[in-house]
Amino acid sequence: MAPHTGDGHGADRSAPATRRRRRAGRLRDALRTTPALIVVGGAVLVAALAATAAVAVQSRASATTLGERSAETAVRTSTTAREIYQGLADADVAASAVFLLPPTEDRRVSLVGAYDAAVHEVERTLTDSMGNAVDDPDRLTRLATIAARLKVYRDVVCAALRVAGPLPTLPGAEQRRPCMAETTAETGAEDAAARAVLASAYAREASHYMSTELLTAAQGLWNYDTRRLLEARADARPWLAASVLVPLGTLAALVVVQVWLRRRTRRRLNAGLLLASLGTAAVLAMLVSSWWHWPDADRRFPELERAIDAQSATQQRLGTLLAGRADVYLGLGASVDPAGHKADFDRRDLCADPAGQEPPRDRIDCTALTEAVWPARQSRTPNAFRDAVDTVLSEGSAGRAFVTAEGHLLADLTARNEEVSRMVADLPEAPRHLGGTAAWVTLLAAAGVVAGLRQRYLEYQ
Repeated sequence: MAPHTGDGHGADRSAPATRRRRRAGRLRDALRTTPALIVVGGAVLVAALAATAAVAVQSRASATTLGERSAETAVRTSTTAREIYQGLADADVAASAVFLLPPTEDRRVSLVGAYDAAVHEVERTLTDSMGNAVDDPDRLTRLATIAARLKVYRDVVCAALRVAGPLPTLPGAEQRRPCMAETTAETGAEDAAARAVLASAYAREASHYMSTELLTAAQGLWNYDTRRLLEARADARPWLAASVLVPLGTLAALVVVQVWLRRRTRRRLNAGLLLASLGTAAVLAMLVSSWWHWPDADRRFPELERAIDAQSATQQRLGTLLAGRADVYLGLGASVDPAGHKADFDRRDLCADPAGQEPPRDRIDCTALTEAVWPARQSRTPNAFRDAVDTVLSEGSAGRAFVTAEGHLLADLTARNEEVSRMVADLPEAPRHLGGTAAWVTLLAAAGVVAGLRQRYLEYQ
């Protein structure tokens, strides 16, 4: 009997592997054929042209945002945000001052009128801004948030005004009253001092809501509007690179396939590929033209960013000054926690150094805000409260210090606004973006690729 060597079984096991290697070899050989390479090359070129078309269309927003027209839009919306912020802060100052005076005081009419005018101006600005923001859902949401919070604030202030005493009729053609559409609340207290305590509680709640909710939302709108233009600079860089490199890469691929096909088939230049190459070169020229303004705009943007940051810092400092004045009014008008309002005022760092020769433009001389002013409502000294009120309102020494500092900050803010507007005017205007036209040309180039390669493929078939 012949010894068993296992050769038969070994051959059986190796046969499937051998067949797989043969199939893989035949597949590789098939992929190396000219028709297969023509198909692969065509697929690569069509994908590259599709990427070029996508870049041409998608880069439009980033390219045009860096131009003068879009920059003007961003600055205009930022000015609207500043007006909303300023109006809200002015309304809070006027509303806080109302509760320092008895219902029969003549000055109360002008303060209520100032509050009402500020609120209605903010409402008008919000309405106009929401009408102009229909194509910007994010900004529209921010504006709607401010409007909703403003209604809450107005409700609280109206409650405070009704508690404090009869609402005055405001002068003017309308002869209307603030909160006139609302019913008079029952105070439950006939005593004037008790009404003052309750009204001050409402006023504190309204002012706290203003500082923590309303002004925060308004500042967020300001930051959104101003940063949107600056962030476009960073967003534009990859799109600028793609707008140049992707068409260049596509053009290089077309040249490589054209040269390979000419050598492989020993034919003249392929007309379809030549047409596609010319179309891609035209697309590259269109995209370069659409971004031609960008280097100059990019060079000017750092200075513009610094100016906008300074503008924002000035606005925030102005808001802090107005909030500090409201602290003084609320502290003097409160019968509960004047020390707490004084602590809030001190944390805002508004007082100038007494040893300094002249206070900085954004600070006030706090000499008149003595320790006796804050608890003056509780003081038993005759006329102490009346004297303190006369000191802090706009005609008094402390009031004049606030008015002077506010005037300086408003002047600084106006100057910074003019500086930003000048820088925006100096930006190069964005040319007409040709991304849409470039996409159509790319589509024609893709058709040329398909037609040219199909002709060669059929010849080999």
